[in-house]
Amino acid sequence: YAWGGQDARGWSARRSRAASARGIVTTLIVVNVAVFLLERLFPSIEALLSGGVGGGRYRYGIAELVAAKVLRGEVWRLVTAQYLHADVGHIFVNMLVLHFLGRPLESMWSARKFFTIYTLCGLCGNVFYTVLGARGVIPPEMPAVGASGCIYGLLGILAVMFPTATVYIQFLFPVRIRTAAIVFGGIALLSIIERGRNYGGEA
Repeated sequence: YAWGGQDARGWSARRSRAASARGIVTTLIVVNVAVFLLERLFPSIEALLSGGVGGGRYRYGIAELVAAKVLRGEVWRLVTAQYLHADVGHIFVNMLVLHFLGRPLESMWSARKFFTIYTLCGLCGNVFYTVLGARGVIPPEMPAVGASGCIYGLLGILAVMFPTATVYIQFLFPVRIRTAAIVFGGIALLSIIERGRNYGGEA
């Protein structure tokens, strides 16, 4: 991703007037990677959290998002699942996109504001996932992990604040960020409707 166009200049002007949260994106990336590495380097932690037998597809026990368990009162899963990732490819893509989408916002907001909004984006995504589980659209016992809700939230915020800014998809194809947000949102919706390979994650 790269920024360009009139909205990118508007972002630069806002940045010069705002309190900087420089470093919060790096901190979030480090925390996510550290959690990912700890779970893999110390599998006994995984066994402890999952009662020794694993907690489903991802085996994160009390931390992964499972709609049925949230509905039974385990509401912390709505937050803890944001810091878990299924595999190297999953965390690499999410952290790469967090890096590119988060930098413009961290330069305009305070660290507290960025962290709060980032967390609320993930929380909204996970609540939506839980609602779909309660309604049977998603199997209520199917686990989910990842920061995708946070990432989609940042994309939506940037699309509203700077709709004509240009992003380069896969570093090659220039697209207005508003268009990118609509396209990615449409792909996610279609995946849910068609029960695609990762329709739970897209939800």
